[in-house]
Amino acid sequence: MPKHKSHPKPSIGSKFTKLYKGKSYTLEVIKSASGVAYRTKGIDFLSPTAAAKSLTNNEVNGWRFWRIN
Repeated sequence: MPKHKSHPKPSIGSKFTKLYKGKSYTLEVIKSASGVAYRTKGIDFLSPTAAAKSLTNNEVNGWRFWRIN
């Protein structure tokens, strides 16, 4: 079974921008009732991967897509 890489969570208020298919998208890290959420296009997601998938409609590594280190 592959090990999942643990990613340090970016700080609340951090913003990441991605140019995808000629459009610019911003991912904002926000505080939510469950802790941390990731907002893009006015929608909150539980992970950067879920936010990236909503844009691409494909499986994608959200940490790489948004270039979160």
